[in-house]
Amino acid sequence: MTTFDATEVRLSYANPLVEKLRDEGELVVGELTFLMPTSFGFCWGVDRALAMVEEARKEYEGRPMWLLSSIIHNPRVNQDLRDKGIRFLKGPLADEAPEDAPAEKLGPSDVVFIPAFSAEIEDMKRLEEKGVQIVDTTCPWVIKPHKRTQKYIREGFTVVIHGTVGHDETRATCSLVEASEGRFVVVHDLEETEILSAAVEGELDEEALRGGLHEEAFSSVFEFPGDLARIGIINQTTMLATESRAIGNRLKTAIALRDGDEGLAESFRDFDTICRATQDNQDAADKVAQRNPDLFVVVGGFDSSNTRNLARVGDAAGVPAFHIEGPECVGESIRHRERNSGAIIETRDWLPMEGPVTVAFTAGASTPDTILGQVVKKIAERRGENLPSNLGGSGSPVDLL
Repeated sequence: MTTFDATEVRLSYANPLVEKLRDEGELVVGELTFLMPTSFGFCWGVDRALAMVEEARKEYEGRPMWLLSSIIHNPRVNQDLRDKGIRFLKGPLADEAPEDAPAEKLGPSDVVFIPAFSAEIEDMKRLEEKGVQIVDTTCPWVIKPHKRTQKYIREGFTVVIHGTVGHDETRATCSLVEASEGRFVVVHDLEETEILSAAVEGELDEEALRGGLHEEAFSSVFEFPGDLARIGIINQTTMLATESRAIGNRLKTAIALRDGDEGLAESFRDFDTICRATQDNQDAADKVAQRNPDLFVVVGGFDSSNTRNLARVGDAAGVPAFHIEGPECVGESIRHRERNSGAIIETRDWLPMEGPVTVAFTAGASTPDTILGQVVKKIAERRGENLPSNLGGSGSPVDLL
């Protein structure tokens, strides 16, 4: 399978309200104004992954099918696949009872899907040894940093990853580095980058460096300070692009302070591996946030990195931003992910109940239009406004699927 038609996937998650907002960018209903950016929701990589699953279901009909783990970071989409008979080998939807866990019983009749985030080298080797039919939905944008990582290792550079320790994509990258006998360090943000930069400049010792970063931020073999002599930067594809650029600049400055400007060419590499769709969504969200809405609602899985970073775009613009998973989070209180702590909390009095209100929306790259449409509808209902019946108002409710 080399070409993938995502039309069926798009239609299965279509929503007329969201389509109107996508086309027009704004909708006024009574005293409510809804704003929507030009770019949001399902990206090309997600379309491709889900289309590959649907084509494989037809091609391998009747054979046992498994997802290695969540195909994308959206609980509803993963549940949809489980409802279609695809079982999960790892993650929250995996079978918990040991007698039902089939990882060691897989064989040539089984079909296993690799998620869009890629997979750890160890998992891939085990699947190949079992002789299963592998359908690899890894997004080509995720393959890009993998190729850059291998180039760094061949040239003798330690890989500095701007990412989140434990995120599927970063785990896959770290696994690739380990399998290639390379070295890596993961930094999550500018605060951690300052710690790493101080170590590069010789201002911190190894104990202070390790104590300042996540305990799993380093490759299993990491020699200090030798492995900081030459560093090359890549980004988890879903990180905040502006922060990735700032991290690259800070580490470049650290190398220059240590080795001089003439040493940069020998000791430093930086390569932008942020996904184009991630960048487009962040830029479009920023333009909407700059219109000074009263609040900014960002819809996507709580474990979705690109969705979390879209919420940061609203925060940066000084707009109250709420990262929610779906319509079930909207009520008298709003259940959302607190950006700094990552805790799921509830906030009361989040929506002004009188007077004109402007609400901006965006959605993560793994968020179906149907879920976003339900959120818009729920907020309209909270204010007692009725959407036009042909857009999923009271006369024509929009189903989640």
